Amino acid sequence: MAGMAAKLVAGFFESRDIKVNVMEDNIFRIGWSFNGGTLDIYFSFDETDTHVHLEGMNFIKVTEDKFDKMYKVLNECNFKYSHVKFVLDPSDGLISARDDALIQLDTCGAECFELMIRMLRIVEDAYPTFMKAMWA
Repeated sequence: MAGMAAKLVAGFFESRDIKVNVMEDNIFRIGWSFNGGTLDIYFSFDETDTHVHLEGMNFIKVTEDKFDKMYKVLNECNFKYSHVKFVLDPSDGLISARDDALIQLDTCGAECFELMIRMLRIVEDAYPTFMKAMWA
């Protein structure tokens, strides 16, 4: 039954006029604009169709000279937001937002929609804090 959750969730999103870009059988991406930037959210489903990993990317890039300052801001944001954690990848300077959840096939579309909206709202709320740290 592997891949069923990805198909059900993609179908749920498309029925709500949300464009889904399929990357692999169990991975797809959705792009969003928010007040201040854009966010690509990748959905990755496990082979048992019971777990989803969301990764929000491409909303901010940090220059190496700001890493130390940004780590402090990441800690503050990770303390403030309980459902999404922020991570800085030092190899490319990109901050990503990450979330993991258990899902059920009969409700996975609505569950993943809620996870996506939650991530988008949290990133949008945290974005000014990141920008302030970048330009201060």
